[in-house]
Amino acid sequence: MITSKGFTNKLIISIADGKKLGEIKDLYLDLDMHQVVGVYIGSEGIIRRKEKAILRSSVQVCGIDAWLVSNSDVVTTLEAIPDSATLTLVDNLRGREVQTEGGTRLGTVEDVLLDGELRVLGFELGKVYAQGPLAEKKAIVREGIKDIGGKDRPMIADLELAESLPIPTE
Repeated sequence: MITSKGFTNKLIISIADGKKLGEIKDLYLDLDMHQVVGVYIGSEGIIRRKEKAILRSSVQVCGIDAWLVSNSDVVTTLEAIPDSATLTLVDNLRGREVQTEGGTRLGTVEDVLLDGELRVLGFELGKVYAQGPLAEKKAIVREGIKDIGGKDRPMIADLELAESLPIPTE
């Protein structure tokens, strides 16, 4: 199990020419937050800022020190990625509240827990307001989340399910 923060500042290198294309600044999750679908490597431009990204499918190797892509032309703008408006940056999840359907506060998201294939296993909790198994784990499994929420809406969790399921290690 890996946290998304563990990938921050890793190099992105082209296999074709060995060129450094940038560093991982953040990761994009799909609409349902089940997997990483892209890599945010920064933005360019002063007036019309364009976010630069690489699709997850273009990444050949997620290495310990660097991620390798086939060639330099895999770097694109966020707008060029299909359904880019539905993607969520992990950084935008940090601080999002997690509640039960009844409105009981359980905690806030600190990070995303990933497996080796960059599938979302769960969410690490920074602040935990609940007592019991959730407080001991300081994390909630993805299957325990019923609604991922939004910028102004908390994630909604099934507390019974979240407490009963272990955090997968892979």
